[in-house]
Amino acid sequence: MSVTSWDRVALATVLVVVAVLVGLHVRDHPTLSHIDELQHMDYTLKSPFHIPRHGDSIGREAMEEAACRGIDYPLRLAIDDLNGWLHRTGEKGVAQLRPGSVARVRLPNCRSLLMSPDQFPNSGLNTASTHPPVYYTTTALGAAVLDAVPGVDSRVTGARLVGILWLGAAAVVLWYLLAGLGTTIWIKALLIGLLTASPTVLHESSIINPDVTALLGGALVLAAALDWEKGRAPGWLLPLAALVAVWLKFTNSVAVGAAVLYLGIRVWQQRGRIHGGESRSGRIHGVRIGSLVVVGGTAIALVLASIISWSALQDARGHIPAEQLPTIAVHKVNSFQWDRLGQELFSAVTPLRDAFVPDSLPRNLLDPLGDLINLLLIAGLGAVAAFAPSGSKHRALTGAAVVAMVATGVITMVSSYLSFEIYFDTNPRYGLSLLPFAVAAVVPVLSNRSIRWATTAVVLATAGAALAGVAT
Repeated sequence: MSVTSWDRVALATVLVVVAVLVGLHVRDHPTLSHIDELQHMDYTLKSPFHIPRHGDSIGREAMEEAACRGIDYPLRLAIDDLNGWLHRTGEKGVAQLRPGSVARVRLPNCRSLLMSPDQFPNSGLNTASTHPPVYYTTTALGAAVLDAVPGVDSRVTGARLVGILWLGAAAVVLWYLLAGLGTTIWIKALLIGLLTASPTVLHESSIINPDVTALLGGALVLAAALDWEKGRAPGWLLPLAALVAVWLKFTNSVAVGAAVLYLGIRVWQQRGRIHGGESRSGRIHGVRIGSLVVVGGTAIALVLASIISWSALQDARGHIPAEQLPTIAVHKVNSFQWDRLGQELFSAVTPLRDAFVPDSLPRNLLDPLGDLINLLLIAGLGAVAAFAPSGSKHRALTGAAVVAMVATGVITMVSSYLSFEIYFDTNPRYGLSLLPFAVAAVVPVLSNRSIRWATTAVVLATAGAALAGVAT
C-alpha cells in the first residue's frame, strides 16, 4: 500500500473514531447541557425559517424536549455565579457546597400540558439570539436528514449528531494543515486524537452549541494563512476564511487575530534577510509585506463589521434591548472590574481546562486525563518557545497561540463592558479556536520518540475511558 493510501486509511480511521465517540456520547447522555443548550436547541428547532429575536420565548417543542430530558447544572457553577454576585454587589459571605456535585434544574413534568416559558431557565427567553444564524441553519438542515435515520428519536438527537460532521470537518482540515507542515501520519493522527478525545471537545461536539465550530473555524483560518504564506493560495482566501469562521460564532474571531499575529511574527523573523538585500521584492515565503497589511487588515475589518452589523440588526429587530436578556442582566456591574483584570489575563490560556464530564462517563478517570491532556499541550508550547530555533515557523505559531490565548480573556472582558457594562469570568471554551495553532506549533516536540509514545498512551487512555463509559 502506498504512502498516500495509508494516509487516507489513517484519516478515515480518525473520522470513524470521531463518529463513535460523539455518537455514543449523544446516545448515552440525553440530558441537556448546562451550557445554554436549551436556548441553542430552540434556535436550531426554529431554523432555518425563523431567527429568534431578543425577547423571544422558547417554543413548545424546545420546552417538551427540555422537560423530558432534564438539564444538568454543576452546583460548583451555581456557587461560582453566587460568589461572583456577592463580590460585585459588596455583600458579605461565601457560598459553599460539596465540590463535584451535579444538580438537575427543576422543570415541568414531561409531557405536561401546562408548560409555559417562565417555568424554564432564563425566564424562558431565547438568550442565544445574539449569535449569527449560520451554525443553527446548517445544523437544522443536517438534523432534518438524520432524523429520518432509524434509531434517531427526535430532531434534537439529530442536531446533536450533526456534531460528528462539525468535528469531522475540523479533523479533515487539521489533517491537511498538519500535512503541509511535513508531519508523519502518526503525528497527525495523534494531535487530532489529542483534541477529539479531550473531555472538553467531546462534550462541546455532542451537544447543540456553536462552540462545536471553534476547531473548524480556527483550522480554516490557519490553513488559509499557511497556504498564503507558502504562495499556494491567493490573498483573498484569508479574509474569506475569517468571514466563515466569525459567522459560525463570533468568539472564533480570536483565531483571526492569531493568524494575523502569526504572519506578523513571520515577517519580523525574516526582517534581516530583507534589510540585507536577500529579498529585494520584500517577499517572505510567498507573502509580501505590503500585502500583509492589506490582507490582514481586510480580515480584521470583516470580522469587526460582521459583529457590529449583526448585533445592530438584532438590536433593531428585538422585542427587548439585549441588555435586558437574563444572561446579560445578571452580570451587570457599576464600573470596570480592574481587580479582575489579572485573572482574565490567564482565563483562556488553557482552553481545555475545566471540562464538564457528564454522569454517564467515568469522571474519576476523565477529569485527571483531561487535565493531563491540557498540561501536555501547554508544556509542548513551552518546550517549543524554549528550544525551537528563533526564526522557525513553529516558534511563530507558539507565539501567536500563547499571546492570543492570554488576550482572549482581556478582550472578552473589555468588549463585554463597553457593549453592555457587564462582567463575567471568561469561559476557557472561548479559546477553542486557537487549538489548531497550538497543535501545529508542538509538532517538533513529537519528533521525540519517548514523548510521542507517552502522548499516544494518554490519548488512548482518554478515548478508552470515554468509550468504556458509554459502552457500559
